[in-house]
Amino acid sequence: MRAYIEIDKQNLIDNYKKIKEQANKDVICVVKSNAYGHGLLEVTKILSPLNPKMFAVSTIEEAIMIRKSLIFTPILLLGNCSSFSIASSYRITLTITSIEYLKKMIKSNLPFFAHLLINTGMNRDGIKVEEINEAIKLIQKSKIIVKGIFTHITNVEHYEEQCEVFNKALELFPHEKLIIHIAASSTYKIKNDTTNAVRVGLALYGLTGEDGLKPIMSLSCEYCCKIAVKKGDLVSYNNEPCLEDGYIYTLPIGYADGIFRSSDFEVYCDGLISKIGNICMDHTMIFSNKEFDSHKKFELIGEHLKVIDIANKNATIPYEIVAKLSPRLKRVVK
Repeated sequence: MRAYIEIDKQNLIDNYKKIKEQANKDVICVVKSNAYGHGLLEVTKILSPLNPKMFAVSTIEEAIMIRKSLIFTPILLLGNCSSFSIASSYRITLTITSIEYLKKMIKSNLPFFAHLLINTGMNRDGIKVEEINEAIKLIQKSKIIVKGIFTHITNVEHYEEQCEVFNKALELFPHEKLIIHIAASSTYKIKNDTTNAVRVGLALYGLTGEDGLKPIMSLSCEYCCKIAVKKGDLVSYNNEPCLEDGYIYTLPIGYADGIFRSSDFEVYCDGLISKIGNICMDHTMIFSNKEFDSHKKFELIGEHLKVIDIANKNATIPYEIVAKLSPRLKRVVK
């Protein structure tokens, strides 16, 4: 068996319940990018019986996958969609990301639920406050039914500043009975009386380091080949020499599985073990002077190698570590 990911079902359920309790608001579960690498269908099947307010995805393909799995939780598509007929037929809630995109939605002459995205400082997408009156006029003449309004907070330091801009938008846009969401994983605990929902991803998967939230992912494998080597023997494409006698263990995981080729790669098996030689497309070699049997499990992510620590060691963020894990890695719910 190749390397595989285990998803802790109970930890995911506990994280969801704790976030909902702490926020005291409805929860929109962000499951984009294959549920941050955890497995889109595995995660949504666990969460849907808990009746989250919505699932949020970034592509229409992700939304269709959820629907085809007979999960009927409302879905918010955060990104643009080029196939409006498919979005309408699958009852996907679209995001109004710009005036230009709004006009395309209207031109399709199809009925949609939509959330209005307000640009409060991210300057990536969204309607600016000065464009709201134009958006209202366009929406009033269309088949679009606005069900929510939200923004993206750039960081905690700019939270209050962006909330002020957002509140100005709320004054202009009729928002009674709408889903109003600002807070994400880093801000959902901040008291905000103008919103009634939080939109969380990283916290849901236990990757923020917050007290009480537990990681739900582990990544492990058994070796697929063991070779006894002598000091000076060369390993991998770059011919890295062994510094002592021992064993090369070839692990069935490589950069095609989402492991950074340039990463400071370590595994845990009765202690930390470092890679030797270049990481290959489908394999990674590690060196140890210990001899392990063929059923010994090597941990790549888990109790001893936490995602946040791996990210810090490789000068990146937890999002990137998990989101890059390939769909070809099997996901097992335990």
